[in-house]
Amino acid sequence: MEIKEREILIEKDDGSFDHWNIYFYYENEERGKTYYLIYKDDDPDSLLVMATDDGTSLAPVSPEEEEEAREMLDIYENDPTIMGANS
Repeated sequence: MEIKEREILIEKDDGSFDHWNIYFYYENEERGKTYYLIYKDDDPDSLLVMATDDGTSLAPVSPEEEEEAREMLDIYENDPTIMGANS
């Protein structure tokens, strides 16, 4: 896995790379993880939540973690006091 400014490159088994765009990310200090909401250019309406605890690999999240990530995204998109808010 390689993280660029707004993109994550995930190496496939065959050595090629899968390109994902980062829509939003945040850190949960209690869990020691960074959560990424990512999407592919060909499907911008479908967000996938993944997490990393070491910065080198992404892993699927539990239903609880996914719910938390969606709540964090909702706050990010709708709270006018947050710099990235759409208002």
